[in-house]
Amino acid sequence: MRFCTWALAAALLLSGCATLEWHKDGATAETRDRDFTACAAKAQADTRYLALLPPPQVVVDAQGRVISAQPPRQVSERFIAEQDLLRACMQARGYALRESAAKAN
Repeated sequence: MRFCTWALAAALLLSGCATLEWHKDGATAETRDRDFTACAAKAQADTRYLALLPPPQVVVDAQGRVISAQPPRQVSERFIAEQDLLRACMQARGYALRESAAKAN
């Protein structure tokens, strides 16, 4: 988990001030926002199962005691899967990530 935090921080720092946005020739900002909202909702719904806690594991410790241990949640797994599905949905609708027009000028 610590590695993921450092990797995300490094990515944000390396990206500088570049702003990316979804672009599709002929699409208005309203159409883009509507498509993005629909894709985000679908990606979130499709990864909802990843947010569920896995069942506890019953193990025996070194002293022979039976204990129940809750495995850690993998929040980063859900985030990555959700972003992958969002990207795939937007690309399937004909969008591509590009540098913001305001930044490009």
